[in-house]
Amino acid sequence: MSFSARHPLPPWKIQLGVVAGLIVVGYIDYITGIEIRVFPLYFLPLMGSAWHLSRRTTVFFALLADGIWIFSLYAAGREYSHPLIWPANFLTQGSAFVMVGVMVGNLRKSLLRERALSRTDGLTQLANRRGFEIKAEVAVALCHRYRHPITLAYLDLDNFKRANDQQGHAHGDTLLQGVARLLQERLRVTDIPARLGGDEFVVLLPETPAAGARHLLENLRAALEVEPAFQASGVTTSIGAVAYPTAPANLTELLAGADQAMYEVKGSTKNRLHLVDMPAPPPPGAGGQ
Repeated sequence: MSFSARHPLPPWKIQLGVVAGLIVVGYIDYITGIEIRVFPLYFLPLMGSAWHLSRRTTVFFALLADGIWIFSLYAAGREYSHPLIWPANFLTQGSAFVMVGVMVGNLRKSLLRERALSRTDGLTQLANRRGFEIKAEVAVALCHRYRHPITLAYLDLDNFKRANDQQGHAHGDTLLQGVARLLQERLRVTDIPARLGGDEFVVLLPETPAAGARHLLENLRAALEVEPAFQASGVTTSIGAVAYPTAPANLTELLAGADQAMYEVKGSTKNRLHLVDMPAPPPPGAGGQ
């Protein structure tokens, strides 16, 4: 479940909702009189503000809630033994409203940060396997729905373990970061690169048929081959890819096809691209006649 709405409301609608909620609670506070304590209800719209809006906006609504609360008490006939009790209560209750709003906002930020970290590879800052699957499943579903092409490629670094053992893990990290940097520089914002683990990377290319994917992936392989760090350590890149003129119904089929293509590359000549161009499916309604 996402911590943010799938189709988030515009901020002004959320602000109107918070104001309406505070006014409703203030009215309830007024009609129930001074003997029934309903002030905890003010925290509900404030928590909504803290979850969806900025801290500054939430502090403003906390002060507004404080003012509505004080006014409802006064209108209901509340009396104190000394006039200074009114501003004292305004300060203490307002502080409570502000603190709860700030804490809820901080909680949301922490949850979002933890979610991002759970989906990101710490070394390369690319998506990890979980993050990739979440993004890729959406992209595959969209391409399948609209019968658009799609390509998925595995990238594997040849001789990486030897270079890592001989030149140290710091050098190995440099190679992995170099792959990530090149992917981020060369790919479109709609493409989805990820590090699956070790020296294995994956790239999903939505809306990309075989010809375009072949050109892009071969350029990536050649660019990595001439990287100074790769040349110095004798590390090259093997790429196994599968391209569908019409995206399949699920990500699993793409992964299986690219995995088979990579198996064929690693079992023969490395440092090359092997792309399997799948045949076009029959048009809807064809066959069975």
